[in-house]
Amino acid sequence: MVLQHYLPIRCLLATAVLASLLVGPVARAESPQLLPTRDVDITYDVTLPSQPRIRERVRWLAAEKLERVDGPHKSTTIFNRRTREIIHLSLADRTFRQLDMPRKPEEPAPEATLKRGNESVVAGLHCVSWSWTEDVETRTVCVTEDGVLLRFLIDGKTVSEARSVSYRNQPAELFQVPLGYAPLLAPEGGPVP
Repeated sequence: MVLQHYLPIRCLLATAVLASLLVGPVARAESPQLLPTRDVDITYDVTLPSQPRIRERVRWLAAEKLERVDGPHKSTTIFNRRTREIIHLSLADRTFRQLDMPRKPEEPAPEATLKRGNESVVAGLHCVSWSWTEDVETRTVCVTEDGVLLRFLIDGKTVSEARSVSYRNQPAELFQVPLGYAPLLAPEGGPVP
């Protein structure tokens, strides 16, 4: 009598384990990691419509959700994903400006439905493409399993693509306003909005 109850429970357990193995990767695949989970230093080629290609260096202090973008022309922007603020640093006149952070073009809206696409190798790293529609544009990001953006496309045209990726600890002071920098003021003397 005990054996009759034991076999169905054992079969049920085996079925549950098998189902979790089959469904587990699919469930994980439907919600990609879109921010780096560890510190990283990335160099991108960026191409915007009607503009020459530029090179940007992007560094992440992953635990703090801070991103530093050093572009050409001595421009630096720090994005704080926790407070949703950005800080523009002007190296030329040693000033800074703090603003609310809008959603970046490569970030899907919270209500967006992401569709898994092809796998690729970019800058020597494996990534998976995820696409969504924003207004009338199809946007695609190719991200690593640990959330590093390697390629961003709009309607099939590459906007940014990683050229090099180096995982290494990033000094916290890179993500702060340097000493001696003053807030940028509006002509009336108040802070710039």
